Amino acid sequence: MKSFLALLLMLFVPLAYSAEVKKVLPIKNGDYQFQHKFAEHPDMESIHFLVRIRGNHIAVSNVENSDVFPKGLIEEGTLMFHEGDQEWIISTSPNDINANEVGGCTDGPTVVDLVKKIYWSC
Repeated sequence: MKSFLALLLMLFVPLAYSAEVKKVLPIKNGDYQFQHKFAEHPDMESIHFLVRIRGNHIAVSNVENSDVFPKGLIEEGTLMFHEGDQEWIISTSPNDINANEVGGCTDGPTVVDLVKKIYWSC
């Protein structure tokens, strides 16, 4: 019986992980303008970023003069859906999917709202 359960786990855990990794993005490949918002001050005016999405890869660049962000590439990584927070994150490590906290002013990965086109930071 224990062997049978172990076999089931070996078969279905990878399938569950695979399904998570392949969660459908709510945005198509393309170049977009995303609004930057501060997690602690979401109503504060800020700048826009150029966001390039290719598959699950995201690159966030600043093309404006800003006192907060330098011009150029701000962040890039892999888009992953964080089940615990129900948020899309920019992952730079496979462990990010299991982060205890994401976005805002945490040590976790950055949150991006792919529907409202918002890049959140601290």
